[in-house]
Amino acid sequence: MFITFALITLLGALGMLLQKNIIVAGLFMVATFFGVAGLFVLLANPVAAAFQLIVYSGAIMVLVLFVIMMLNSHEEEKAQSSRPIQRWVSLALVAALAFGSVKLVLASAGVKALNASGAALPQAMTLQKVGLELFAGHLLGFEVAGLLLLAAMIGAVALTKRNL
Repeated sequence: MFITFALITLLGALGMLLQKNIIVAGLFMVATFFGVAGLFVLLANPVAAAFQLIVYSGAIMVLVLFVIMMLNSHEEEKAQSSRPIQRWVSLALVAALAFGSVKLVLASAGVKALNASGAALPQAMTLQKVGLELFAGHLLGFEVAGLLLLAAMIGAVALTKRNL
């Protein structure tokens, strides 16, 4: 099952990266989110999987596609000239950064602690833990996020409806 969800995630991300049509790229992004949700289920964390599906696949993608459809009123201009040297330099830079990142992660104390025998696995997140953490420890941040979303909704309505 891991390989299936990992392939869904990777192929969705690759399809999103290589797609020229932005709407189809958004749909590939949804497939990537579904793959990540499946990986959360395999990690015995159904709460994170549900949040992944509800928040990212639902709300964020609807918002992104709405903004794309609302603001995409003209055709994109073609690139003036092809620069193949930039592609190769960027690929080399990405490979070097990926190698360095993997090397740093493998040398970290956290990975060494996980490799030690008898390392305790973290407990799965429950809805009760999420609720307590969200509304007890981060209530101010939760309220500020709600106000920001309200302001964004009002701005979106103001942009789409010219004659209020």
